[in-house]
Amino acid sequence: MNWLVFAGSLAAVLAMTLVARLLGLGAAPRIADADHARRLADEAWCGFRATAVAVDRDGRAALLRNAANRHMVIRAHGNHFVSRFIDPPFHASLDRQSLTVSLGEAMFGTVTLDLGDEATAWATELVSTGQTGGRRDAQSA
Repeated sequence: MNWLVFAGSLAAVLAMTLVARLLGLGAAPRIADADHARRLADEAWCGFRATAVAVDRDGRAALLRNAANRHMVIRAHGNHFVSRFIDPPFHASLDRQSLTVSLGEAMFGTVTLDLGDEATAWATELVSTGQTGGRRDAQSA
């Protein structure tokens, strides 16, 4: 084995990794704030105008509600975002300050949002807005 070729190849790989990091490639997407979540919702479902928004503390997901009490969840997927309406049947569970929403769609998966003090209000709202498929489980203080 030629150690000079090995060292050169290793240096090239490290240099390309550094360039990719400096360009922001491969970084996980984040939802910056409520306005960013609103723009994502409008891009995903043209005309969805959110009146209330809760963004996960680490920016990986958001819950939104429009004037018609229709709820949407947005979450990071790779380096993009995906969104779904929260329609029955769904499962919502609250654990302290985290709200977990499962839409029963295997390709979308389960979304856990760390909403802090807002988690209880959003869990209650999801269940009580007439979306009969929702359940509030595992609530603890």
